[in-house]
Amino acid sequence: MAEKYLSLNQQDTKFHEVNALMFCKSYSKISNSRKIRNMKRILTNSITFVIFLSLLLSVPAIKAQSDTTWTKEKAASWFNQADWLKGLKLHPHQSTDKLEFAKQYQANKASWDIAFAFLRDNNLDSLKTGHYVIDGDKVFADITDNPSSTLKDAKWHSHRQYCDIMYVIKGKETTGIASIAGAPVIIPFKDKDDSQFYNQEMKGSYYLSNTDTFLILFPSDVHRPFIKVEGNDKVKRIRMKIVSR
Repeated sequence: MAEKYLSLNQQDTKFHEVNALMFCKSYSKISNSRKIRNMKRILTNSITFVIFLSLLLSVPAIKAQSDTTWTKEKAASWFNQADWLKGLKLHPHQSTDKLEFAKQYQANKASWDIAFAFLRDNNLDSLKTGHYVIDGDKVFADITDNPSSTLKDAKWHSHRQYCDIMYVIKGKETTGIASIAGAPVIIPFKDKDDSQFYNQEMKGSYYLSNTDTFLILFPSDVHRPFIKVEGNDKVKRIRMKIVSR
């Protein structure tokens, strides 16, 4: 009887030993699994942080490069080569601020290419008047066909959110252009308005706008467009807006 009891006790002890061993192995697997998951989580977070930090540090570097790689000479050479026209047969007016255009184009090439493609790929003579959404709020245009303004009624103004492309499709009119530096403001920008107005007596240079060339204007350009040229009672024109850098 004692031998039987001892045998049962030994079996019970062995059973507990097996269970303990299985528990230890299971716990070890669970523990290792948790360690692996934690290591993966830490590694993923580390990689994400490194990528984020790299992007964050690259932004000012890219902007700095955009602003510093151009000189007036390089910008003039690039402008005159006119590869950026991508087959557009119209020509930019020589009054264009070539250095500013080079910076604007480099910073926002996709939008400028879309704008020039619209001018290239459409028969502007046959386009109806109205508002054209070309690329959301990044590129859009207005085509008008009406009398030009008298010099007195044409307002000096500038924009801060958009650059302008102005092209006369039919007829002729005059556009005044001046630097924003020192320009006398009479009505400043408002939150919902992208126009700032200036004293009508300020000086500027005046250029003929016709079907041969288009004007490119930037936030640094105060302009006085749509001025009447004698003999042109009605003018069809397109004014395109390209978001500024």
